[in-house]
Amino acid sequence: MSEDKRKHTRVAAGFEAYVTVGDVVMPVQTRNLSLKGALLTGCGDCAEGTGVELHLPLSPGVRIVVDGVIRRTKGDEAAMAFTEMDDLSFTFLHRLVQLNAPDPEAIDDELLEIFEKL
Repeated sequence: MSEDKRKHTRVAAGFEAYVTVGDVVMPVQTRNLSLKGALLTGCGDCAEGTGVELHLPLSPGVRIVVDGVIRRTKGDEAAMAFTEMDDLSFTFLHRLVQLNAPDPEAIDDELLEIFEKL
């Protein structure tokens, strides 16, 4: 999907993270993040439709933990759609995306759209 068709701002974010699939833990790196998903590299064993949990350490003792599903794969890249996270992880994710976005105010507008759909 081209950037102009996306509903949610994606920010470049090369963070080291890991995903868990059942009992398997895989190190990955984020290529980009949004409020609704992430593009991961190093997830060559992630199959489309697989439920995963993303752990994104921000500092010692502070991490974003998000449940999601792999929507598509290509090579060692996997696009993950977020399905659930706790309030603290959402707060950290929102702030991380906002701080890295070219238009931080647009992130709040996107957040309102997400809540309106609930």
